[in-house]
Amino acid sequence: MKKLYVFFLAFLVLSGTHVHAQGLANVEIQELIDQPTAGTLEKGEYGFDLRFFPYGGALAGLKAGLFERFMIGISYGARNIIGRGEPDWNELPGVLVKYRLFEETDLPAVAIGFESQGYGEWIEELDRYETKAKGLFASLSKNFSMGWLGTLGLHGGVNYNTFEDDDDRNLNGFLGFDKSINEQLSVVAEYNFGFDDDSDLALGEDKGYLNAGLRWVFAEQLGIEFNFKDILENRKDVSAISRELRITYVETF
Repeated sequence: MKKLYVFFLAFLVLSGTHVHAQGLANVEIQELIDQPTAGTLEKGEYGFDLRFFPYGGALAGLKAGLFERFMIGISYGARNIIGRGEPDWNELPGVLVKYRLFEETDLPAVAIGFESQGYGEWIEELDRYETKAKGLFASLSKNFSMGWLGTLGLHGGVNYNTFEDDDDRNLNGFLGFDKSINEQLSVVAEYNFGFDDDSDLALGEDKGYLNAGLRWVFAEQLGIEFNFKDILENRKDVSAISRELRITYVETF
C-alpha cells in the first residue's frame, strides 16, 4: 500500500500550494473514458484522478500542464486494493506525454502523445493490461455549441502500441463523443476498434470495445464518473459488462 500513498501525498502537497480554484467544467476534457482527445491541461493546471475497477482494483493518476499545449502525467495502481490479501501491483508506473499541435478552428484540434498506462488489471503471464495502453497516438477533437441543447464534442484518433508483448501490434483506431445534459451532467461514449487486440492469442475478438458513461461535476473542482465498459462483450474470457467508477479533481497553481 505504501506505493499508492505516494500519489495521495503528492496530491495533498499540490492542493496546499494552489493560487486559485479552477472549475472542472471549464477544463478541457483530456480523455473520454479510456480514449484520448485533443484536449490538454493548460499551463499551471493539474489534476488528480482515482479509478476503481473490477477485482478490487484502483488506479491513481496525477497530471499537470507544464507549458501551453503540453501536459504530462504519471499513474500507478493494483488489483485487489479493496479486499483481502496482498495487492497485485502493476509492473511499472504509467506515463503520459501529450502535446497539442493545432488549436481548434473551423478544423478539429490535433494532439499527439505517448501513454504507457493501460486500464484494468495487469496480466503478468500475458505481459499486458486488460485494456492495452495507447502507446503512440494522435487524436482530433471538434466541439459544437448547440444553444439550449448544450455542447457536443466529437473525437477520434489512431494509436500504435509498441511495448505490450502480446504479438498483436497492428495500427489501431478509436472514436467517441461527449454531450452535455446541463451544467453538471454529461454523457460520454467511445469505441475502440481493437485492431491491436484481435489475434489468436489476444483477449479480444473482432467486435471492438464499446464504452459509455455518465459524468457528474457535483462540485466546482470535483467530479465523478460511472462507466460501463466492453458493452459489446468483446473479451473472449469474460461475458459481462464491466462497471467502473472514477473520481476526478482539478486545480490551478
